[in-house]
Amino acid sequence: MITTKQQATAYLDKYIPKDRDFKFPGELGMQRTAYLLKLLGDPQNKLRVIHIAGTSGKGSTSYLISIILRSLGYKVGLCVSPILVDTRERFQINNQLIAEQEYFAGLDKIIFAVATLSQTKFGPPTYYEILVALTYYIFQKEQVDYAVIETGLGGLLDGTNVATRQDKLAVITQIGLDHTAILGKTLEKIAFQKAGIIHRGNTVLTIKQNPKVLQEKKKQAQAMQSKCYVIGPKNIRRSSLLPAPQFDFAFMDRLLKNITLQMRGSFQIQNCSLALATAVLLSQRDGFAIDESKVRLALEEAVFPGRMQQVKINGQTIIVDGAHNPQKMSMLAKNLKSYFPDQQFNFVVSLRRGKNYKEILQKIIPIAQKIIVAPFESQTKFQGFSATAEDTKTLIKIFKNLHFAKYSIRHSSTEAIKELQCDKKVVGVITGSLYLVSEVYPTLQKLQK
Repeated sequence: MITTKQQATAYLDKYIPKDRDFKFPGELGMQRTAYLLKLLGDPQNKLRVIHIAGTSGKGSTSYLISIILRSLGYKVGLCVSPILVDTRERFQINNQLIAEQEYFAGLDKIIFAVATLSQTKFGPPTYYEILVALTYYIFQKEQVDYAVIETGLGGLLDGTNVATRQDKLAVITQIGLDHTAILGKTLEKIAFQKAGIIHRGNTVLTIKQNPKVLQEKKKQAQAMQSKCYVIGPKNIRRSSLLPAPQFDFAFMDRLLKNITLQMRGSFQIQNCSLALATAVLLSQRDGFAIDESKVRLALEEAVFPGRMQQVKINGQTIIVDGAHNPQKMSMLAKNLKSYFPDQQFNFVVSLRRGKNYKEILQKIIPIAQKIIVAPFESQTKFQGFSATAEDTKTLIKIFKNLHFAKYSIRHSSTEAIKELQCDKKVVGVITGSLYLVSEVYPTLQKLQK
């Protein structure tokens, strides 16, 4: 019986793939997850699921959908991936972590099903697959009104994609080149994988973007006899970024004026538009009213940790953003220039092995006074597999090839944060990987107090 955090961690750690070259399980992982949930009574198909996939913005969009629905009085389950600090971020209720004892009790309840699955032809599940099953189990047990589920990697073969009810709402955010070794090396192939969350009869919401990407999504929606809505410039009116993101939003028969976000970044206007469109669609389908004042207040107060988040540490302004691919880093650089014109920045950067390092670093070098490179430790404790930071020697070679000499190397993120604070007059930026953000976030929280 699991009654402590140590026991829960020890149990889950047994299912972390030990091979450092662990391959994405693909179809087998989907079959395992589906079988595990079948043993639990298929809770995923007893829920009204809002399923979010994409390369950029899926975490923020998921969060914004959850707070909008919560503001309207609904009980909302939110699953985000990856997490920052606590495993329970994967199964939040009304944007709060469930009590540890509830987490332990839920995990204890599915142990028998995990053991049964392990004896089948599918073999034992992975850490991630267990947590997907636990998420759906907890949300069904808690009888949430809506379950907002962010995919892990991809969509078609992601473990969360076992929710197949016709009333599922599939939301697909911006598509870019990331995880190309698994998802494909072209935007069309990646879009095909992301669009794999669309099942027969679902309603689809996406954002206007590359025509080939949109074509792939519409093709999948058509094949699944699903209605597809595209949110674009016609829906986002009179937008401005300073002093805070503000815009008018029009969709179907609704016009919401002067929506203001605390969450910084031009991309958050796009993410919030998808979230608002989700609420409008659900209000029409499920027959509830949208109280604009409640929605507006919820968005004004919304903060999603680790995404263009501004903190003050000993008087210094620090921006924390897990920009881990060229698309996200380009947007980060653009927003930094908008919010802090005529400034350069000191960066702490760590990149996970296998990323497009050169293209990522090229985005920030023009605005960097200094780039401090530091590794992050393996985050198996929270994420379920061994994530390795790229060797600093590789990054040094890239700096030299790009003729950038204003860098320093530190052996840990702690050392890097100390160096970042040596020049408090310069805005600091911590970026490059959500694993780095996850590692330093508890320290930043303590320093803020």
